Amino acid sequence: MTKNFKTEINNYTLLIFLGAVWAASFVAIKFSNEIFNPIEVGFYRTAIGALFLFCAVKFRGGNITLFNENTRLYSLIGFLNASIPFTLLPYGLITLPSNIGVIILSANPFLALILAHFFTLDEKLSIRKVIGSIIGFSGVVFAVGMEVLVSDLNSLISALAIYIGASSYVISNLIIRRISHLPSDMVTMNTLFWGSIWLLPLVLIYGNLQNIEFSSIPVFAIIYLGVIPTGLAFSLRQVLIRNAGSTFMMQVGYIIPIFGVFYGWLFLGEIIGYYLIVSVILVIAGIGISRIRVNAKTKG
Repeated sequence: MTKNFKTEINNYTLLIFLGAVWAASFVAIKFSNEIFNPIEVGFYRTAIGALFLFCAVKFRGGNITLFNENTRLYSLIGFLNASIPFTLLPYGLITLPSNIGVIILSANPFLALILAHFFTLDEKLSIRKVIGSIIGFSGVVFAVGMEVLVSDLNSLISALAIYIGASSYVISNLIIRRISHLPSDMVTMNTLFWGSIWLLPLVLIYGNLQNIEFSSIPVFAIIYLGVIPTGLAFSLRQVLIRNAGSTFMMQVGYIIPIFGVFYGWLFLGEIIGYYLIVSVILVIAGIGISRIRVNAKTKG
């Protein structure tokens, strides 16, 4: 087994893991919305994630420096990668069901392809990437059905909120590349710290800090959001960006809905039909096509 093949296997495994984790986060957000407003969800998720990684960095003996030459970059990434999406996604999911949310999220690879083409040197646009993205997106639509149309103004606003929040992830991924050589847990800890700083004034103004009715499931959902999809998964995301690029990482948007359907079967007793099998094939084919390495050498 060659080194490149092992690296590809590791990249795909990590991509699937992130898809599974972030799919569960949509369910957790819906539970969190029961007692927390979107700003509170964003702030608590960000702060818990930062605290979790602070402990992780301390445990491994890493250097914790919140103010250094990368502070401005950390602050910008925290704003784009945490403050914006962590509040807009919960806001959108108040009105829209989670399956529509993940469909909107799955449009991210298209934006990632375009931005990466103009702002990176090694992730240029190609026909195979476009074809792979279209096939992957068709698999997502096939998985959750065609219930993606919005029928009223509130739904449209919610859909736009989710799309803007998800697009913010794409932009932040490109910026993260500039510091992807640094320890992933330290980078994520700093960006989440600054993300919570951005949200702190808003939560003090609009948060319901004095009249929160605690309920075990929403509180557990907030803790899960902070530790697993945020603290752990965001650190692993940086590793994947470093190893495979931001365009490859954003294809996780095709995998998240597949796991969303699976979780519906596992936890809600929903029936898995042929559509899920077909969608999985389409998603895998789309990712595979976009990752085909074209040999530029010609036979003489």
